[in-house]
Amino acid sequence: GVIRDILAREIPMVLRTEVYATACILGGIVHTTSLMLHVDASIATIAGVATTLTIRLAAIRWHLSLPIFAPRQ
Repeated sequence: GVIRDILAREIPMVLRTEVYATACILGGIVHTTSLMLHVDASIATIAGVATTLTIRLAAIRWHLSLPIFAPRQ
């Protein structure tokens, strides 16, 4: 999807105001932190997936989005 958007000279969906990338990053942080705290790998994976899913579903349900960066002119 990202390569398609770049070739089409459009801003990739993950870099827009949607919460896709942010949810994935936070889910990865939860997963990695859980592993560093010696939590069982399957539990750490479930925690990471649950975090990502919860953030993404909340963004869909309540129409949450990231702020748009607009440079000063």
